[in-house]
Amino acid sequence: MDRNTFLNQHWKSYPAMPVDAKAAGRIYRIEREEGGLEITLIRDQEEQIISFEKAPPQSEFLIEGDIVAVVSAAEVILLAPNKSTLPKRTFNKDILEKWNRYVEEVRHFFRRKGFLEVKTPSLVVCPGTEPALDVFATELKVGSRKEKLYLPTSPELHLKKALALGAEKIFEIAPCFRNGEVTERHQPEFSMLEWYRAYDNLTTIKQDVIDLVQHLVKVLKFQPPRQILSYSVAELFKIHCGFDLTPETTKAELKELAQKLNVDVHSAESIDDYFFLIFMDKVESQLHGEDLIFVEKYPPYQAALARLTTDGWGDRFEAYWQGLELCNAFHELNDPQIQRQRSEEDLQKKLESHKEMIPLDQEFFQCLDAGIPPSGGIALGVERLFMALHGIKKIADISVFPK
Repeated sequence: MDRNTFLNQHWKSYPAMPVDAKAAGRIYRIEREEGGLEITLIRDQEEQIISFEKAPPQSEFLIEGDIVAVVSAAEVILLAPNKSTLPKRTFNKDILEKWNRYVEEVRHFFRRKGFLEVKTPSLVVCPGTEPALDVFATELKVGSRKEKLYLPTSPELHLKKALALGAEKIFEIAPCFRNGEVTERHQPEFSMLEWYRAYDNLTTIKQDVIDLVQHLVKVLKFQPPRQILSYSVAELFKIHCGFDLTPETTKAELKELAQKLNVDVHSAESIDDYFFLIFMDKVESQLHGEDLIFVEKYPPYQAALARLTTDGWGDRFEAYWQGLELCNAFHELNDPQIQRQRSEEDLQKKLESHKEMIPLDQEFFQCLDAGIPPSGGIALGVERLFMALHGIKKIADISVFPK
């Protein structure tokens, strides 16, 4: 009898774990000698060596990788064979243990600061209007009623609704979904940490980021950032591009700058495209990885959902560490008229770039009309910060089931 015949006859489904098992685990090593048998089992990363003076019946069909239970000195039960058809995935228990501890400490940090954790929906009317993002769509069916819904690119809109309903200090670690994003730093499904402070601004949010990083490096025993630095976007353009960027800088001026700096902008269409390509090539690549760097005051067309400062800049910041963009923070826009205008501009940009058109969340605008308090808010990539702490280069390496 060969092994395949044995499996077909004796392994029809996963047997239950025997209640009288003396040992169980996956076979790491198997040795047969003079009629006896010695197997080394692995369980919870610990080895256990089991020896049999006489090999149990049918043990000749066992191989390394099989999952077995040892019932007695004469009986070994095959619980699951090591099938060659298993997917090529890695279960890294060490990474998962570190991830669990990390997420626990993040939650502990915010609870200690008096934040409430909120759970927002994963099926939404509007996933977010950012022009550059592709979305996932689905359909809700209730009897004869059908409704098109989306997976959120961010929990932002619902968390801001919570602010209008009376929340003041809230956070969420939410699953988010962005179509077409599979790179060393992107997965189509990832975790976003967002937190908001009503009646507050970016100064406190910035200190939250510093405190969070310092808390994590202390309790998880990592090397802290070498130093903490802050620059405006205009300062960085002056340092790295020799260019005086202003809120009034035009698309034509950025196009001319790109040509002067030999930045490839053949794919650029909008002023956002030119800004982004220059920033990525000549500025972001120069930010020192060991420093925690805050980049503040963006051009008005990059304001997104942030207010404008009195001198015309988008009142927002991004933070970088270990070569990774960690987060994006806004002094939140709460003017309903300006928000509608920006949302409609976003949808027009989506239309021009042939992306799927999406509806606006009218309940969000109802909340804006009723009044959302002045607030500071931020979105931080949970995997990104974990990667920065552990020196991990590929986001896929911290998931059992990456795309």
